[in-house]
This record gives sequence, structure tokens and C-alpha cells, in this order.
Amino acid sequence: MPTLRTRFTGSTSDRKVRAKLFGVGSAGCSMIDGARFQTVAVSSSAADLARCRSERKVLIGAERLLGLSDSDSELMKKLPSIVGHELLDIFNNTEVVFIMCGLGGTTGSLGAKLLASVARARGSLGVVLAATPFTAESIRRRQFAQEAIRGLTKISSLCIEFSNDKLSMLAPNLPLSRAFAVQDAIMMRPVLDMCSTLAGADTAALREVVGSSSYGRFGLGLARGDERVGHAVHDALTSPWFDFELGDARAAVVIYSAADPWDREEELVLSSVAERLPSCNIAMGSYPDPSLGERIRISITIARDPP
Repeated sequence: MPTLRTRFTGSTSDRKVRAKLFGVGSAGCSMIDGARFQTVAVSSSAADLARCRSERKVLIGAERLLGLSDSDSELMKKLPSIVGHELLDIFNNTEVVFIMCGLGGTTGSLGAKLLASVARARGSLGVVLAATPFTAESIRRRQFAQEAIRGLTKISSLCIEFSNDKLSMLAPNLPLSRAFAVQDAIMMRPVLDMCSTLAGADTAALREVVGSSSYGRFGLGLARGDERVGHAVHDALTSPWFDFELGDARAAVVIYSAADPWDREEELVLSSVAERLPSCNIAMGSYPDPSLGERIRISITIARDPP
């Protein structure tokens, strides 16, 4: 079966993609705090908004979110009564909407669905980055989170899940608060990478590559030395979040970064990933990051059919 290979043009384009980053609920507001692009904090708690350093803040009534359904064709008509016209105006002139949240609670779960629905209705590409509860948390909270994931994969262009259970593997010796900070930084990486590589015209290519495979996981690899591409690709593809068979993958978004990226190494990254994921559509991007020094960084978002 033929597969699609495409490269983003953002590194050579005159216009980067127009993107906004939304943080929803208490966890989402923490995730976007201090981010270096246009941010919007959305919560039902005034305290969450007060502590978040965000350019725009929207207070939303949790009780109004409870009336939303997965297939609400009247959503756009209801929006002014839910949050007023302010939220609709925020989506103006936006090609990609990133939504960061923790699932399991009312505001994060239903607020993310609301924002993804608005993005879809406005024609924006919606990417959700969602943290899901620990196994030790209540059954109700975990079930609510999984219901939210299923709903988000139907509404958003791509929903990337980050299970909190993997924190023990990422930062086994850190206090929980610092481990969450590590996870928040990793969750921000797909946002940073896509904003650095996507041009406005690339959103159509990304939609084509992902297609209907809207459920995603993320991996990250860093390496230096003569075999740095092989090591970085291996580390990215052995991410603790890839707890499903990679043979089930249908699409991959690969971003290669180096202090001075070069075409030959980018080709090697693409061929290495394609060898490991032969049945995947692959979208590839690259950009310079002087902070990497002699290292390269490879981030891979793998998408499969929704659960």
C-alpha cells in the first residue's frame, strides 16, 4: 500500500503558521504558564486564571459545559450564552489551535471538547495535548478521561495523550511536583516544534498525512556523536508513551532540530523513521536550534486510529 511522504515548508516560508495555544482548566493553565507564544487561559476558576501568566484569560461557567453533547450541531449558536462573544473573537486569524489540558475533571475534559469543536467549526486545525489520570486515581475520574479522549479524537484533527502513569519512568527520583514540570515541558515540545516548522500552507499537508488517524502519542530523542541519528530515532520510538504496537500506526509527524540542520542528515532521519514505520504516512520538518550545540533532537508524534 503506497504511503505519503511530505516535507513542511515552514523553514523556507516567508510566513509562519498563525497559531494560538489554549490552556484549559487548572492543569492546562499550569502547562501554558510562561509559554512564549500567543496563549489563552480558559478555566471555571478565577484562581487558576489569576496565577497564570497568559495574554488572554476567559472565565467559563462549568455548569454550562455540562449541557454540551458530542454531536452538537447547534454548538456555534450556543457559544455566546456559554462564554460570550469573546471566545469566538479569539479564534479569528488562527490556522492552528493547540489545546493543553488535564482530563478527568469537568473543566479540562469538557472545556477541551468545546475549544476543539470551535476550532473545527472555524476551519482551524485543532491539536489537543491531554494528560490522563494515574491508575491509582478514582475509577470515575479515569472513565471520564477516557470518554473525553474518545470524544476529542472525533472532534479534533489530532489528540495526543500523555498518561501520568509514565511519570515514574521519566523522572523516577523527582518529587511529584517536579516530575509534572518535566512532563509539562515534554508536552510543550510538539507545540514548539510545529510552530517552528509549519507555514500556513502546511496545515493542508498535515491534515492529509494524519487523515482519520486522530489518536496520537509522542516520543522524543536527543543524541550526539557519529551515530546520533540512529540513537535519537531509537530513543524517540522507544518513548514510554508508545505502549501500543508501532505496526498499528498510520501517520507520523517527525521534527528534526540541530544547531545547523543539514539536508543529508534530514534525509537520514526520514529514511530511519520510514524503515521503522513502513506503513505510515510521514510529514517531516526541520529547524535550527542553536541551544542544542553538538546534539540533535528528534520529536515524533505517531497517530493511529482512535480507540
